[in-house]
Amino acid sequence: MKKKMLCVLLASVMAVGTLAGCGGGNSSSTTAAASGTTAAASESQASGGQSDTASGDLGDPQTFKFALTVASTHPYSIAAQDFAKIVEEKSGGNMKVELYYDGSLGGDNELMDAMQMNGVTFALMGPAGVQTLCPMYNFFDLPCLFETTDAAYAFQDSEAVSSLLQADELINNGVRGLGFYENGWYLISNNKSEITTIDQLSGMKMRSMTSDMAIKSWEVLGVQPVTMAFSELFVSLQNGTVDGQETTVGSFYSSQFYEVQKYLTQSNRIFHVMTFLMSQQAWDALTEAQQNILMEAVNESSLNHKEYMEKYNEDSINDMIQNYGVTYTDSLAEGEWQKMKDMSASIYDLVKDIDSARYDELMKAADEANAAYPAK
Repeated sequence: MKKKMLCVLLASVMAVGTLAGCGGGNSSSTTAAASGTTAAASESQASGGQSDTASGDLGDPQTFKFALTVASTHPYSIAAQDFAKIVEEKSGGNMKVELYYDGSLGGDNELMDAMQMNGVTFALMGPAGVQTLCPMYNFFDLPCLFETTDAAYAFQDSEAVSSLLQADELINNGVRGLGFYENGWYLISNNKSEITTIDQLSGMKMRSMTSDMAIKSWEVLGVQPVTMAFSELFVSLQNGTVDGQETTVGSFYSSQFYEVQKYLTQSNRIFHVMTFLMSQQAWDALTEAQQNILMEAVNESSLNHKEYMEKYNEDSINDMIQNYGVTYTDSLAEGEWQKMKDMSASIYDLVKDIDSARYDELMKAADEANAAYPAK
């Protein structure tokens, strides 16, 4: 184990159809968001109106709304900008994506409603947001489901997960999943001591999401969960309302938690993903060629995002190592991850009770992924 010193509207939107052009000060078109897009589109249109990758009937020009709850510089937004650029290039400018940042079109609940009504085309949402329509999305938040990143990736590519992306609970409620953007591993931080064993968490007050599953998954580790909104977390860490929290490198760094949390541990407890969601009404209104372009763009931008996140996380950690006095531990002590998994067995039963047949399919895919990509 290495140790280092870690020194990182719904109100008005409903009135505007997703497939119509839309403006507004909080949006950014792909032409503005991604350099080179306009030139690529013009070049493509000069050669016939669409890129070589686009085949079939593109139909009428389309403009889509992509709503984000984070700033334009956040890794999710960088990936969304890449997606928008790819869509415009592949369609020869026939399809454009307008990006709305900083929750200007609402939070997760509002965006889910907006997609159902075709007021927003795309949104990114974690499992906690999606499970309101499809409870089996809780599966993604099972603790110690994967020990390696490659296993998590393989699981996402499985048929069981593909089926979940287009589950009846989503489609019948006007939403479909197109793929995933990486959020990465949750890391445990605190301001008391370096964490290398599970016993060291006992008695700590840790911020928790409000779901029963999140609360109980902390309790089985001897932690005192304290539920609160993420927006309240920095101040709560600063004044000692909670001792610590769990989030990704990107969120930890961009929220400047390193100012009030001096110990950070890579526990590999939960690998967090953001589901790329789309309005089913918007999808049904597209030609097959347009649908194909969107799927290609999701897949390509997802791969690009994985590479981006690898460097982003490394650079963020290195910056914090060099400039902020936080101790970073890159893994738990030997045997502690398995101990944590064993202690979390009852949480798996909670998810299995939701839908045992689908649970078994997903667990089979997870087991196969873990077997193919074990920890070294």
